[in-house]
Amino acid sequence: MTHRTDAIGHLFHPTNVVLVGASDRPGHWSQRVYDNLKRFGFAGKVFPVNPNRNDIWGTPCYPKLEALPEGPDHLAIFTPAETTIKILEDGGAAGARSATVYAAGFGEGGDPDGRRRGAQLRDAIARTGITVIGPTCMGAACGAANFSTVPDESLQRPMPSPVAIAVQSGAMATVINRAINDLGLKTGYLASCGSQLGCRISDFIDYFATVPELRVILCYIEGVPDAAHFLEAARRARANGKTIVAVKVGASEASRAAALAHTGSLAGSAEAFDAVAGSAGVILFNSFEDAIEAVEFLARLPLPRGHRMAVMSNSGALRSLITEAAERSGATLATLSDATAASIGAILEQPKASNPLDTIRTIPEKQYRACLDTLVDAPEIDIVLAAEDLPVDNSVDRRLGNLLSTEDISRRAESVGKTLAVFTPLLASPTDYGRAVREKISHVPMLRGTERALRIVSALARAGARPIHAGPFVTPPADTELVRRWRARAATLDRPTALNEVESKTLLAEFSIPLPPEQLVSNAQEAAAAAQAIGFPVVLKAVSAALPHKSDAGLVCLNLADADAVRQAAATIAGRASSMGITLDGMLVAQQVSGGTEVVLGVQRDVEMGPVIMFGMGGVLVELFKDVRFAPATLDREQARTMVRATRAGAMLDGFRGRKPGDIDALCDALVGLGRLAHDLGDVIEAVDVNPLLVREQGVVALDALVVLRPPGAGQ
Repeated sequence: MTHRTDAIGHLFHPTNVVLVGASDRPGHWSQRVYDNLKRFGFAGKVFPVNPNRNDIWGTPCYPKLEALPEGPDHLAIFTPAETTIKILEDGGAAGARSATVYAAGFGEGGDPDGRRRGAQLRDAIARTGITVIGPTCMGAACGAANFSTVPDESLQRPMPSPVAIAVQSGAMATVINRAINDLGLKTGYLASCGSQLGCRISDFIDYFATVPELRVILCYIEGVPDAAHFLEAARRARANGKTIVAVKVGASEASRAAALAHTGSLAGSAEAFDAVAGSAGVILFNSFEDAIEAVEFLARLPLPRGHRMAVMSNSGALRSLITEAAERSGATLATLSDATAASIGAILEQPKASNPLDTIRTIPEKQYRACLDTLVDAPEIDIVLAAEDLPVDNSVDRRLGNLLSTEDISRRAESVGKTLAVFTPLLASPTDYGRAVREKISHVPMLRGTERALRIVSALARAGARPIHAGPFVTPPADTELVRRWRARAATLDRPTALNEVESKTLLAEFSIPLPPEQLVSNAQEAAAAAQAIGFPVVLKAVSAALPHKSDAGLVCLNLADADAVRQAAATIAGRASSMGITLDGMLVAQQVSGGTEVVLGVQRDVEMGPVIMFGMGGVLVELFKDVRFAPATLDREQARTMVRATRAGAMLDGFRGRKPGDIDALCDALVGLGRLAHDLGDVIEAVDVNPLLVREQGVVALDALVVLRPPGAGQ
């Protein structure tokens, strides 16, 4: 790992930059990079290379790498894909340590020629040992080195900062940089990774984890080709005091569309990514707007240590808006203790104080400080938010002292494990005067918009409380007789294949997931006898791997109260199956179990993150309501409990509106068992549906199940 981080360090701090394919055509990227290096004050030499020119931009131009007055260090390669590989090989022979490859045409669209070039590029990178960023990228920049290979003449200068950016997009890299600058922050490091055939986002995270001044790493991710390294790097960054904020798109749509199990249509790449990467400390946001607000917070303060908020404003209308926004965003407004309410009431000379706190008017700085200090010191409060606007000019300064006072109060709050931040009630562009005031309270996050502020701080508080997985993220399949047996079964397959219900339930039972009393039969007489032995009423179901969803096909009969009803149902099922051209593996007679809450458990294999565990409201409406949550297969009972509590199904199991409570402990055991199944069987599990799992007052029982196996070693 040290070798790789050293290589990234060399990329960001080269001794010189060689512009291969330099051109003075208007708008050419090479000139933009040259201008930026000069504008930012890069201390090393910059050498244009073009065999058709002797000079360019008023500086000597060299015909080839061997003609340079000193050995090349960083190559910025502006040539087409067809010539890039030869240039890399020549650079490696000349001693170059790093390179930016801008060209497309290395298989991004899936064309055979591009894929071939992509494989050749990978081979050239491996042979030469050059640290490459790209292809299809916008380069890299480092404020400490005044270095940039970003071909954007509007790029705002990177400077030493607590913020780093690592993205796959090209154009978005500079847009994000501008958005960070608009916060009054600078970007310390910027990396546009493109197709990640060279360095991957995980490599940059690994390096950023070692940079002392960094506090937050903003990532835009389209694909994670190296989940194990990515997760380890993310966990290392969190352990070193850096928080990763991510926006993630794409990658799993095809696998969901082709899924045989319902779970496949419920899990998306974002949910799977959040479940697994979240356990490594990554915080996922749905939009850049929210992610950038999170950067504003994390560049100035650590993650909150609790979630109970107090909010102070001087407007009754805003107080109402805060209350409603908190409910929509899931923010927890703390209930003030009698002592805190009395103290605030005395400061404001009000009969009663509550949260959100309305000071009614702009109060003098002494009172303002006293209110914030009281809220910070209150044991029932973890986070204090104050509504403030930046002043437009110096003509009205009656709130200026209040705003400036938040700087030292925020520092004191942090010293006692609390959080104080400011938010503007609405989105507004600050004036130059307002920006100057903002610079005086650089320790205080200043979030934009009431609901967004509550949403962001609440999300960060939840992330701060989320446990970080301690063990390996990816391990080999378990080596037990049970696992070997099922892997041998999977080895007979040539594609993902659904097991029938009996086989599926057999596997679940071997991982301690309870089943109802049931028996596989082959005809009506056997069905009637089995029903007598099990006890009425019973359920009769067709069994066939060709019927992953039997109820949809009308091949499940319920409430069979006697032997004649069972025989008639068996004849009906056999007839329907025959009319559909389906050969049955038999019929399953099962005790009809009732008196609980139906939930769904599942496993879905994400193409990047591997298996994730799903939980939610069960029954036939699971896909309609999608009241589901996800967790990594490594989940423990506490993670399982958190997962359950986050759903409406969890509220029902707690005894919502007089319902009998469900056995959540047994449910958590089943979720952990399902995780162990996904983990131990490794790559031979494609998906699992347990729907419904009935949660009773005591115990749980899997009423139906579907397991989809895949051949061992099949690609993600």
